Amino acid sequence: MSLNGKDELKMNTMDVLLLMGDGDSTREDCRRELEKGGYRTSVAGDARKGLALIAKERPRVAVIDLDIPGMKGMEALKEIAGIDPAIVPIVITGSGSVDSAVESMKNGASDYITRPFEPSALLESVRRAAALSESRKQSAGQAPAADRQTMALKGLELLGQYYSLGLDKRDFLGELTRLEAEAKLHAETVGNIGEKEKLLRDMLEQLNLVDEIIAKYDYDKSTVLQIMLEVQSRLNWLPGHVLRWISRRLKVSLSHLYTIANFYDTLSLEPVGTFKIEVCTGTACHVRGANGLNTSVSALLGLEPGQTDADMTFTLTNVHCLGCCALAPVMKINDQYYSNPSTRDLEKIFESLRREKKNYVAVENA
Repeated sequence: MSLNGKDELKMNTMDVLLLMGDGDSTREDCRRELEKGGYRTSVAGDARKGLALIAKERPRVAVIDLDIPGMKGMEALKEIAGIDPAIVPIVITGSGSVDSAVESMKNGASDYITRPFEPSALLESVRRAAALSESRKQSAGQAPAADRQTMALKGLELLGQYYSLGLDKRDFLGELTRLEAEAKLHAETVGNIGEKEKLLRDMLEQLNLVDEIIAKYDYDKSTVLQIMLEVQSRLNWLPGHVLRWISRRLKVSLSHLYTIANFYDTLSLEPVGTFKIEVCTGTACHVRGANGLNTSVSALLGLEPGQTDADMTFTLTNVHCLGCCALAPVMKINDQYYSNPSTRDLEKIFESLRREKKNYVAVENA
């Protein structure tokens, strides 16, 4: 259904809004694919008109092209979160980058899809986003909580799907029990033992993320390093249950995955803070005062190299070389380099990063 003239007035409800330009040749293909998948779908070729429609109709999912006319895509993402946090955005773009993907996720996007893509891939992403939207509504009290009988029906449906794969009830229940045990072990590893529901929800989100990444690489076991690197960039580390999941999905031995994880310094088998601080102790940095920089950072954060703070904000490490000797002494925080920062500079940097994480967590929990 288009958003021109009378058609717009007839619309009452929708599941998905496609914010894609009028000249986008894939827009109608995406709309048709989503409607074939059972989603009531509408389109808008202008960001501001689309946001007005979102405010009126409250779809479960908003698919937004970062190049949509009328407003910068990132600004539109922020406005969607302000309209209704239960609405789950999906970003599509023809000029993808790591920075853009990270910013999209920070602004609430559940997925980041680069062109060219198949409409069927968008359909799978929308399915996950719609489920996440319903979960948010229930947790916020916007939808009635499912009673025991309703959940039993959902379980029966899942059991039927399991039977269709040639598996029996014991396999199904055994898999659920194993995943529950994985969630508990993960909670103990990160020191965050809490409600069972939250543990399972957190792990489900992580494993769904891993599945998205594996699917992007077409389940090709030869790309396992790229998969692990991307998982690391999204989760900040490689939990045991994630490695076991990758092992089963790709039919790659778990020992092989651990060998890779231990070989590459970029990969971490231990929880890592949101901000990874690397202080260079190489020859050039050492001569120009790396010891003093290391001491200042440790004192301000209360951390020794190799440690992570209790709230998982900072991880401090020493490295032998960051490849920028002209800036010595130098430290790196995630992808940002700092040359010979003073103690006052360090205080401002760390305080700014704490505020950044606090704001991000507030948006995530909204």
